[in-house]
Amino acid sequence: MGNQNARLGSMRYVPGTLLVLACLLGSAAGTPSLAADMPGPCEPSLARRWGYSLPIVPVATQQRAETGVGSVGLEWLGHSSFLLTSPGGLRLLTDPNAWHPIPTAPDVVTVSNLHITHSGVSQVPGTPQVLWGLTPDRGWNNIVLTREDVTLFNLPSYTSRTDPENSPIQNSIFVFRTGGICVVHLGNLRHPLTLQQIQRLGKPDVLLIPGDGQWTLLPEDILTVVTQLQPLLAIPMHFDLLPHAEVFAQYFAGRYPVRRVDGRSLALSRQMLPASTEVVIFKGP
Repeated sequence: MGNQNARLGSMRYVPGTLLVLACLLGSAAGTPSLAADMPGPCEPSLARRWGYSLPIVPVATQQRAETGVGSVGLEWLGHSSFLLTSPGGLRLLTDPNAWHPIPTAPDVVTVSNLHITHSGVSQVPGTPQVLWGLTPDRGWNNIVLTREDVTLFNLPSYTSRTDPENSPIQNSIFVFRTGGICVVHLGNLRHPLTLQQIQRLGKPDVLLIPGDGQWTLLPEDILTVVTQLQPLLAIPMHFDLLPHAEVFAQYFAGRYPVRRVDGRSLALSRQMLPASTEVVIFKGP
């Protein structure tokens, strides 16, 4: 596996490499894993009806820290930035954005892509563990991490809308598993998901999906991705003003029910999940 003393932050994704160390970080609290030990996809939750044709790959590797139950906090800060709080109190911040204040110092930060609106790490308070989904030269960092009661991993997405797997990697999708909930943050996804991505993602409970309809997924692609994954909750992101979410809601008129939530946060638990896909729109403040 090469020189074990090499700096992990300098490692790059090389197509065909079977074992790639996680891009890590300055904390011994997180336990990196090898790519061969990737956790399985999001599994159908207890709230779902059985009968999906997609096979679920069992997890038979590291300790299933994420299987504990409890309330998972999810707060939208703006753009693609969310604060996810595990039942045990671990705070994970996605895609920090300098335009949107961060209310508390996170323990872990994930960065899906290198655009300035997703990678404002210098503005993050405290000394969190930072997980870069892409390297500065846009190589992909394969990350698998178990820390306290959270397991997370990532997978790449691509530049082209029409021929994704034959185009450069431009984004990292992150999957978070904690408290019996599976949350997928699509970052700057630009294309409908490939079969390989669908198999790796499985059936998420919560899907954080770019909903601008222009710079990332087109409106018809947004509908396609939600149909591909069939999440229980689909929550739009990649915009900065709440009225833009209403445009997102119009894409789903007559297809999925839309639930509007006061404020910008949810307490996620098995009990609050619907039996089938709903779109959640934050109303304020």
